[in-house]
Amino acid sequence: MDTINFFVAKVRKIVCFHLLNDYSGSPRVLKNVLSELSERNVSIDLITSRGGILDKLKSKKNIRFFYFPYKFSENQIFTMLRYLFVQLYLFFFSFKYLFQKDAIFYINTILPVGAALSGKIMGKKVIYHYHENAFVKSAFYRILCGIMQRIASEIICVSEYQRSFLSRTKNVTVIPNALPEEFSGRFTPMPQKAFEQKTVLMLSSLKLYKGTLEFIKLAKRLPQYKFELVINDTQENIKDFLSKYQIEKTG
Repeated sequence: MDTINFFVAKVRKIVCFHLLNDYSGSPRVLKNVLSELSERNVSIDLITSRGGILDKLKSKKNIRFFYFPYKFSENQIFTMLRYLFVQLYLFFFSFKYLFQKDAIFYINTILPVGAALSGKIMGKKVIYHYHENAFVKSAFYRILCGIMQRIASEIICVSEYQRSFLSRTKNVTVIPNALPEEFSGRFTPMPQKAFEQKTVLMLSSLKLYKGTLEFIKLAKRLPQYKFELVINDTQENIKDFLSKYQIEKTG
């Protein structure tokens, strides 16, 4: 079973919540899911922040957008305050669906807990798409995971390994992430000579804790290797990052 059929078999109205709309994995998967669902005449309300990959869904039929202000900050205090504010907003915003009995709450990642709690209070079916592995992260993520296991009607895990950490076994479905055809269709075989020099590849964001600067420093110290850094952000933000940290672009 794939994610599309999982939803189509269950609902005609989805209220979807996603916290940080950037260019990372979880919103990309969500974009693929919602794009296909919209083509299958599922009515979708998407509640998220601005500025990421999900904005490309604006041209799709059957999708209504509702935005809230949220962005990541290197300052953990600011990030937590913003997070708590958004959870309160989502909690109260969600009650607009109180009398829409056919609406299912689709929580993408474990972070939009405010919407999940209000959905549970209203007696909605609350489906979590669980992308992260909370048990290799902080205590905060483990608390959110515990809440998910208590209130979710159903949980979608992206791998058997990820599911193995959950204490809950009922109504837990494993659906691996898939690449859209528009992406995989661009693959072309690489010539053998492309592998003559050993390559170190890193897929990351511009968040400093990801080790982006350390990767760039290694590239300068190890010229015998080829380093490739793929960033999930806009060209403008990448340019600002390079300027801020005085990084000279060589390739």
